[in-house]
Amino acid sequence: MVNLFKLLGLPDPKKNVINENEKKIQSSANPGPRSNSRADFHDLGDNVWSERTERLMPQTKKNIIYVKPDKYQRIQLDGIENEISRGSMILVDISTLSHMPAQKEVCKRKVENLGEMRDLPIFSLNEDDSLLMIPGLGMRVDTKKHRLGMRELEHLPQ
Repeated sequence: MVNLFKLLGLPDPKKNVINENEKKIQSSANPGPRSNSRADFHDLGDNVWSERTERLMPQTKKNIIYVKPDKYQRIQLDGIENEISRGSMILVDISTLSHMPAQKEVCKRKVENLGEMRDLPIFSLNEDDSLLMIPGLGMRVDTKKHRLGMRELEHLPQ
């Protein structure tokens, strides 16, 4: 007699008799490792892996520093040279001084002097020159396509 299950490509229920212990293990909804599993299992949600990743990933040293006038309408740029030499980008917002054009020019000149001391260009990000940017060391600014980036990425094709 022809086995109908074999003819249809189905498993034969008579040959696949499973004892109760194996049935309980197979019907478990727990996706974790089983005791009879022979393969090594690594739980990537474990703290060991996150600590290892933190050790392997270098901490970022570059920041974006936002500077605006203090309550006396002055720009405090003390210590900014160190941040620029680390590669941090400085954004200076003097838009609050729009009603004081003389003080706005003083602050703008102070930022320009900082750029001249470090031999870095100062970029105006808007038309009324109230948002100024000083790129950090190792940062490149594409003035034709208006893209910011790092010097290490210059050789990559567009």
